[in-house]
Amino acid sequence: IQRFLLYTSILRRITAPMCDALLADGEEAKTEGNDRPFITDRSTSILEYLDRANLFLVPLDDEHIWYRYHHLFADLLSARLQQTLKIQDIAVLHTRAAQWYQHNGLTLEAIHHASLASNNEWVEQLIEQNYMEMFHRGEASAIRLWTGQLSKELIYRRPWLCIYEAQSHALFGQLDEADVMIAKAEKHLRLTNPDADTKSMLGHLAYVKSRVTGMRGDLQRAIELSLTARENTPASNHALQAGIGVMLGVGYFLNGDFDNAIQAFNETIRSSVATNAINAIVASYCHLARLYAIQGQLNKSYELYQEAGKFAHKAGDRNRGVMSLVDMGIANVSYEINDLDNAFVHIKHCLELIPLWGNADDIVMAYTTCARIQQAQGNQAGAEEAMEKGMHLIQTRGVFSAARDAVMSAQVKLWLAQGDLQPAAQWARSQEERLITDNGFKFENELTYITLPRVYLAQKKLDESIRLLTRLEEGAESNGRTGRLIEILILKALTLQLLGKTAQAFVALGESLLHAEPEGYIRIFVNEGQPLQSLLAQWLAQASDSPLLEYAGELVSEFENEPKMARPEQEKVTGGSGPLTSPKQDLVEPLSQRELEVLYLIALGKTNQEIARQLIVAPGTIKAHAASIYRKLNVSNRTEAVACARLLGILL
Repeated sequence: IQRFLLYTSILRRITAPMCDALLADGEEAKTEGNDRPFITDRSTSILEYLDRANLFLVPLDDEHIWYRYHHLFADLLSARLQQTLKIQDIAVLHTRAAQWYQHNGLTLEAIHHASLASNNEWVEQLIEQNYMEMFHRGEASAIRLWTGQLSKELIYRRPWLCIYEAQSHALFGQLDEADVMIAKAEKHLRLTNPDADTKSMLGHLAYVKSRVTGMRGDLQRAIELSLTARENTPASNHALQAGIGVMLGVGYFLNGDFDNAIQAFNETIRSSVATNAINAIVASYCHLARLYAIQGQLNKSYELYQEAGKFAHKAGDRNRGVMSLVDMGIANVSYEINDLDNAFVHIKHCLELIPLWGNADDIVMAYTTCARIQQAQGNQAGAEEAMEKGMHLIQTRGVFSAARDAVMSAQVKLWLAQGDLQPAAQWARSQEERLITDNGFKFENELTYITLPRVYLAQKKLDESIRLLTRLEEGAESNGRTGRLIEILILKALTLQLLGKTAQAFVALGESLLHAEPEGYIRIFVNEGQPLQSLLAQWLAQASDSPLLEYAGELVSEFENEPKMARPEQEKVTGGSGPLTSPKQDLVEPLSQRELEVLYLIALGKTNQEIARQLIVAPGTIKAHAASIYRKLNVSNRTEAVACARLLGILL
């Protein structure tokens, strides 16, 4: 029993056939005083005995097939093993374990024990032969760990390992390191006589280069490299073809070619389902969901994330990392419809799993989503912490422009919400210099362009803001990017209001409501705080026959439910207070949002009955609101209330 415990202590998890492999191969496998080697039944009986005797053995399944030792007991056994056996004898045990794992298709475990046996060549071979399969099972982080333990000289001698190492570096955003490995692989290819394997290498190398090139900003070249990779990769290499399909779709997506992106993702899903390439399926669904969200189709986006989740769940533990993409997507949709509790649950789960996924872009996007959710919940410290992590990643890793612009846009909004104009203005200047050479607006820079007017509003550069928003509106509308169009129209409405063009502001706001209502957008409005709250109340007052009244009324209610800390200090952003504010410094008790709406309708000369019909409440309720308004303003009638409100700046 002691010998059994010592020899099997090298294993992270234990099963009878594996114990047989360790103990029944050669003279060492014989028990003292017994020439009979261990057999599976004997190993099974010992495991059952240890389990029954409660000897620090923990079952890992209901059938009691797999076990592990209690970690403290395992440490004790490991220390005793080092004292009992020579280094070369322990290496033999690890070699046997690696052989058993390899024979049973458990490659990561085989690599682990081969490395502990100090057999680097075997580790190289295992990685080389199984890299793509492991990669598409979501084991990229583990692969990176093992390749990181190999000497560079060993890797440089094997062109396939150079290519795989370049792919891992690219995934983790280590672009300079990826370039070194690409150069080494290309050097091998120049010195090699062309054959079928060479063509496969060229295909795989083009795939890796497409990712690196895309991250460096040349999306058109990235697309071309993906097409080259597809042409040079055998159809039988299902794992790589799936990866190429995802990369091609991403290239089209970020380049603003949504039609080709949708086609590439759908084709990848179809082919990957046939070959059970789970990561490619889930990634394609999630990219599609993001695309449809940009087009303003939140419901379809949510459905696609749900579909992706089914595949991720079906795959089980081997593909746990890819579930982080699903959780992040659901968190984003939940955030937009203001279901913040559900959004936080999913982003928390995402951040727990995403280290297993390892993709630098997705980690950046996850921290950005987390920051937005926590800011909306009123957790300013949590939002700032998440933003710091996202900012650190884009400063130290290579990422696609979408991730970089997402985190910077969120950071600028956070600065403005805190009234910190200086870094926001500095960012705006840097972006103007970066984008000044563009002949036209590119989709990859659209998020940056949409964020610039926010800074212009804070700087009171209203003419610059309206000119930029008008151009953005044309581009988003003509290309069907309705999700972006809604935000553009809201900013346009706020800018027009500050320019004194209230009628045009109402038109822009009405258009944004028209696009947003079918999909149930909430946060995109509520995030704008008091200025939009006031403008929306005014729009409600004059839109008596609009079919959007109920939706607009619901949005007004959502403003009332906002946590105080979560509300951006938009007075600083816009450079002044808008109409329908209730300044606390002038009133002992500020007016509620409903009272502001009633006051505005009173100013329009509407009777209590007319106001009640418009706001869909009882006339008695309006009478009560009016009495509360008179008390708070210290007046006795409608005329005095309107005059006082104008004097205080609550009404124009």
